[in-house]
Amino acid sequence: MDWREKLFGKVLVKCESGTQNGKFENVSTLEALSDCVEEGEGAVCGIYFSFANISDTSDDFGVRLEEVYKRVHPRLKVVQVVLWAHVGTPEGLAEREAGFRRSLTGKSWFAVPFHDVDTKRRLTQKYSIAVGVPTLVIRGRHVRDALLDDALGEKFPWPPPPLTEVLRGVQLQGDGESRLYEQLPADAVRVFYFAAHWCPPCRSFSPSLCAALAAVRKRRTKYANTQLILVSSDRSEQSYNRTVQSVSSVGALSVPWSATDARLTMPAALGVAGIPALVITDSTGKILTANGRQHLSSDPLGFNFPWAQRPVSVLTEQALLKMARHPAVVLFIDDEDSEIEFAESVITPSAESYYEECSIQFPGFCPYQNSSDDETMDFDYPTSRHSRLKKKPFKHVMFYIGIDGTDSADMLREHIGLDDAVPLLTSIDFPKQRMVTMKYGDEITTDSVQNFVDAYLSGNADFKPLKPYSEIVTLHVFALSMFLRVRVPRRLGKEPVPTLFSFQNL
Repeated sequence: MDWREKLFGKVLVKCESGTQNGKFENVSTLEALSDCVEEGEGAVCGIYFSFANISDTSDDFGVRLEEVYKRVHPRLKVVQVVLWAHVGTPEGLAEREAGFRRSLTGKSWFAVPFHDVDTKRRLTQKYSIAVGVPTLVIRGRHVRDALLDDALGEKFPWPPPPLTEVLRGVQLQGDGESRLYEQLPADAVRVFYFAAHWCPPCRSFSPSLCAALAAVRKRRTKYANTQLILVSSDRSEQSYNRTVQSVSSVGALSVPWSATDARLTMPAALGVAGIPALVITDSTGKILTANGRQHLSSDPLGFNFPWAQRPVSVLTEQALLKMARHPAVVLFIDDEDSEIEFAESVITPSAESYYEECSIQFPGFCPYQNSSDDETMDFDYPTSRHSRLKKKPFKHVMFYIGIDGTDSADMLREHIGLDDAVPLLTSIDFPKQRMVTMKYGDEITTDSVQNFVDAYLSGNADFKPLKPYSEIVTLHVFALSMFLRVRVPRRLGKEPVPTLFSFQNL
């Protein structure tokens, strides 16, 4: 599927086609954005998030955007996503649709259709849009501030400043020492933490971050040099010092209070639009994950750190949500560090082989900023060893390690009726309501895992039915509740399930 259709769907609204009775013409997404390129030279696609019922703020930013758009068009194509910020009693559908039409009137670009709630929700989550704050996203980066600072669009498309240039010559402050950014060890993963003392979520998140980094350093020697770098958004030096103190237990370095330019430019360099934010890079400045905060929340001990794309990841509550839609190979093991390393060594070759032959880029663990389409991608095998084994296409397989004693692994075992034996290799296919396990006592090696995976993919394994579908729905709800850290009734139907989401902003 073309990247434009993956982002916006197959149809967009042509804003300038609006009539007096509020009717708009739909056009093909590929036609509307025909000259846009995902990367490189060519027209750029900008996603404009507006809020129909916050007219003053939305109009102010929208006017600035229209002025810049007239100057840089056709190098910029805009797709507007009209949201609705909940500010009291929910408005009716008719009023929202009227607000949608008002938002598009007079515009010369395109928009996501009013009723396409799924696309709007996915884009809002993908780009972490703050409720009530209209913004523009270009190639995955928030450029709201850049646009407001460049009324003539002279610096369009506002490329981010190179990280190394922003921090060149800056003496990062540590516990009684200072160090240049370029002097950090070459093998050190950089964890950039954007926070401020005046921000309550930051104060709540800092202890969790420190605990996770301490666990990562203790457990995985290849991440022993992981370096936390604080980028403060504090408004006074006194508050800055408090924020520094909150992460001092893990030897954090910080961009000094006196380096105002660097502190103000860092968010643009790493695409940060709000705090708290956690961005992880390698030594070259390549972003491994731009949404570390969300990943840490679902993986508080950092088993999958640095949360980059990988062929095999540790089973988390977030992974359980994906398993409701995709089959998975899961190796259950004890919670010893040596067992985790063993599990990775025997299952990774099979996962890499599968993804390589099927031309999939590690969908088992996709950071949101790199792939929002993981949950919608149905996969049909190309001509390969695996395609010859399969008779019918099915959704792509993911590979996980289930650690004994963790909530996610224990809950999964309980709901599919597996005992506590470890190590235990399984293939669990919720979409097809079936599973298969390797015979307990058989030696688990690289070859035996590959044979097991091949048998599963070919359909020649000894499949057993899973529990009734209602039980699987219960599993999905429990996974969602654990991910959001809320309580739900032990059995569905006994009492009302609390509302987990509010879609008032759509």
